[in-house]
Amino acid sequence: MDNRGRFQAQGNGLERSEPWNTNLDVNKQDGQNLITDLRNQLSNRELNERVNAFVKAENFVHQSPSNGHSVIGQSLIIKTFPNSPQNRSIRVDVEIRAGIAFIDN
Repeated sequence: MDNRGRFQAQGNGLERSEPWNTNLDVNKQDGQNLITDLRNQLSNRELNERVNAFVKAENFVHQSPSNGHSVIGQSLIIKTFPNSPQNRSIRVDVEIRAGIAFIDN
């Protein structure tokens, strides 16, 4: 099975992503590691602008069902986590494009 997706930090001129594409299961710890890798791509200013958005994305991964989120036989899953309601363009997105993501470890 092909499991594909990405985490993406966007807004205020920024567009960085941390993708995955694997035949292996993508568990919750893998998701947290990918979020950390994305964080490490950002400057302190870029990260500070998205602190709340990263927390929301981490919670989405952590609170996923034990069997993960599945896009087998259906369209992709995109979750957008804005840093604040006042500026929704500064955000972190989670995209699950194929397979299953964030199963229990």
